[in-house]
Amino acid sequence: MKNLATYISVLAITLFSVSYAQDNTQQAIDQGKSDLIEILTKAGLDFDFGIDAEEVRASRNASAVSYKEMDFEKLLNYDQQGIDAISSPTQKLVVPMVQGGRVVTTITLSEVKQGTYKASELISQRFQDEMNQLPSEATQNDYKNITIIYVPNLNTTIYQANGKSYSSYDGRSLRDGTDTQDLLQAMKVDAISFQQQYGQQTKDGKLLN
Repeated sequence: MKNLATYISVLAITLFSVSYAQDNTQQAIDQGKSDLIEILTKAGLDFDFGIDAEEVRASRNASAVSYKEMDFEKLLNYDQQGIDAISSPTQKLVVPMVQGGRVVTTITLSEVKQGTYKASELISQRFQDEMNQLPSEATQNDYKNITIIYVPNLNTTIYQANGKSYSSYDGRSLRDGTDTQDLLQAMKVDAISFQQQYGQQTKDGKLLN
């Protein structure tokens, strides 16, 4: 019963955090951090989120990072237009919570109306792991120079910073910057292969990342 009660409490707090809107970015971050600490504290030893409540409490938020998605159809037809031309406008903000020189978690913010944000995700193992692999030249200036671009169907993430791309795609290292054009050309080849093999399934909505 204890596990069930804890689970219900955690779920309730999570749902509150997802639905609670704030009137500016910093307030949304602070609310998300507070909610996450409460979730972790209530969960105790019953659930392992891979995050320590005291580390979150001691953390500070770095700059909010713009999150975009690549247009897969445009990637299929890519012809040196540049990565911005085939990416969406900012869809949400990913905020690294930093303590002791590393990212302990990220808080994702969604804009419900202009200038008004809500915390929509309090833990992302993917962002946490990947951001901790980025070199200091990418994360300098408190992460201000980074843009995250997610590539659907290829299920990979590109971190753009200072004119370079950082990605673990196809065995690459997030610690090393790569030429964006070279990366996009490689992704285009794989995107065409994916489309030939799974295009009809994605069109029918039968294939998920």
